[in-house]
Amino acid sequence: MNDPAEQAGIDPIHRLTILAAALPGAAVRQRRIAAPFEAVWRVIADLEHSTPRYEPGVTRVQLTHRQGQRLHVIVTHSDGHEEPATATLRPGWCLMQSATAVVAFAAIPAGRQTLLAHLEHRRGPAPAPGHSRSRQRRAALTKIEQELRTIERLVTQT
Repeated sequence: MNDPAEQAGIDPIHRLTILAAALPGAAVRQRRIAAPFEAVWRVIADLEHSTPRYEPGVTRVQLTHRQGQRLHVIVTHSDGHEEPATATLRPGWCLMQSATAVVAFAAIPAGRQTLLAHLEHRRGPAPAPGHSRSRQRRAALTKIEQELRTIERLVTQT
């Protein structure tokens, strides 16, 4: 347990909230899923098989290297673009980062249910004048909500 957040007793959901505060424009949603933590986390942790099923912009995730909780992956986007990313993956916490995005999941047991939070943040310059940040944010939140519904469906199918 070398993680300062864990040593301070910060649960994964609160940790994700802190991360969101540090990433201006990050979109975050939470969903209570009527399934045990283990079942929900099994879907999230299966990056190679599950991610393309809930993330519409991803067609493939290929694990290229793993050392404990640290992973290196190649993400293939729906337009064919391949992008390397690093990830930290442990029960209740998944943080993936690439040159263009930060994606995170956090989960905690909530009785017989699971509270799952999902964050997405696009790296890059601020939107050009005339482009609505609020419209982009609403679109991002809608996309995350759709992904969480899909994850819930995947969990209940297993």
